[in-house]
Amino acid sequence: MKISRAGASVLLEGVIDENADFSPLLRESAPLRIDFSRVTRINSIGVRSWMKFLTQWGDKSLEYLQCPAVISEQLIVTPVLLGVKKRVAKVVSAYIAFVCPKCNESEDRMVTFDQLFQNISPETKAPPCKQCGARMTAASSASYSIFDPPT
Repeated sequence: MKISRAGASVLLEGVIDENADFSPLLRESAPLRIDFSRVTRINSIGVRSWMKFLTQWGDKSLEYLQCPAVISEQLIVTPVLLGVKKRVAKVVSAYIAFVCPKCNESEDRMVTFDQLFQNISPETKAPPCKQCGARMTAASSASYSIFDPPT
C-alpha cells in the first residue's frame, strides 16, 4: 500500500494487507482526511492493521472520502473501523451496492454524507436502475449506517 498527499487529503493506494503501514498517518493533524479511491482490496490482516492505527489515533476526528465498495463493505461488517472506543470517522463519500428488484441488475453508486443528511434526495436512497428504470434498493439494509455522524 502506498500513502501520498492529494491536496488536503491523504491518498491510500493499492492493497491494504499484511504489508500496510499506517504509522506515517500518526504524524498528521486532525481532522485527517483519508481518500480511499485507489484502494483495490483489503484482507483480514489489513483490517487488523487499520484497527491498530485507529487505536493509536485515538479520539481525534477522521474523514473517509471516496470509499470504494471494498472499503464500504468492510465498514458495514466491521463498524469498529469507524472508531475503536467511539465513532470518530465521518464517511463523506462512499460507493454503496444497489440492486434492482425488477431486473436484478446491480451496481455500486456513489453516495455522499450531504446527500443523505442535508439534501435528502429520494434518488439517493432509491436511484433509478440504468437497465429498466425501476427504483433500486441498497443491497444491505445497513449500508446507510456507515454515514451516521460521529459521536
